[in-house]
Amino acid sequence: MENKIDNKILINFLKGKYSYNDYLKVKDWFNRIEKNKRIKEQMFSHWEELTEVGNSKDDSLQYIFEKIQYKILLEEKKGLKKKVIWNFYRNAAAILLIPILAFSLWFFLFPKTPQVSNNEILTTQSWVEINAPEGARVEFFLPDSTFGWLNSGSKLKYPIVFNQHRKVNLVGEAYFEVKHRELSDFIVSVADLNVKVLGTKFNVSAYSDDSFTDVVLKEGKVEIEGNTCNFNQILSSDEKLTFNHDSKSLNLNDVDAEHYTAWKDGYLIIENEPLGQVVGRIERWYNIEITIQDEILKNYRFKATFKDEPLAEVLRLLALTTPIRYSIEKRDFDSDGTLKRRKVTLKLT
Repeated sequence: MENKIDNKILINFLKGKYSYNDYLKVKDWFNRIEKNKRIKEQMFSHWEELTEVGNSKDDSLQYIFEKIQYKILLEEKKGLKKKVIWNFYRNAAAILLIPILAFSLWFFLFPKTPQVSNNEILTTQSWVEINAPEGARVEFFLPDSTFGWLNSGSKLKYPIVFNQHRKVNLVGEAYFEVKHRELSDFIVSVADLNVKVLGTKFNVSAYSDDSFTDVVLKEGKVEIEGNTCNFNQILSSDEKLTFNHDSKSLNLNDVDAEHYTAWKDGYLIIENEPLGQVVGRIERWYNIEITIQDEILKNYRFKATFKDEPLAEVLRLLALTTPIRYSIEKRDFDSDGTLKRRKVTLKLT
């Protein structure tokens, strides 16, 4: 690509009117700036021209440059750490990164905005949504340096800019390592409850098709407040709170938190659990649909640990310890040409 910066492309990028090729050009310019002082001076000149301010200080522009460059290089740095996962999700991550870059550039170039109330900020600011496809796991990084993982079929929604109360919305399962900030709490909101923390490591499982919500604390402390019914509970390390949606009841247990967070490292752990409770996790893990023909099978308990095992091997090992017979149907195409989910049938031998 040429070193010269196209002013029109940069302006359109600020306005959100750009193609993927335009995004690659802007990204390439920022990557070249650090290596070429002349290009950096040219970019700073463009920033001054775009903001119609001719007396911007170089140290201010340098700060802008460092912030934008950090956003652009974030996914590349992630890729060095998780190369395989990055290759699989690089297109999705790039799409999610574009609105963050555009907003960051606009925010730092136009800092003089009218004063508004907290309520107005909440109703007008932009949000980003991250989706983890069925049968996959996605690592995420939030604007406050909090990071974590989304499990299969999960969605995480968060504001581009956090205020004093950092709040995210979750559907599905996620593991969080929250960045501590003085006088700034962090809230994970799910359908039935809110998990409030200052800085800690924990797991939340709140799938819409499950009859329960689990919160497991690995490190620190969290405060859990009910939404659909009134309760307040403080969790300590290696404790699990389960809220039953139907009975509106709470259950608090001591657990090994590693068993409930190992999914982010590719482990599927079944810890002496009945098949009726485990089947949902297996379906999401392998993006399949399981039918249990004999109800009695739902009460059979299993204890096993799988690490990136293929579906057939998992079913074979389960069948070795219980009177289970299984069949895996061939995948068919849907009416729109996409492949349907693979179907698995379990029954007594």
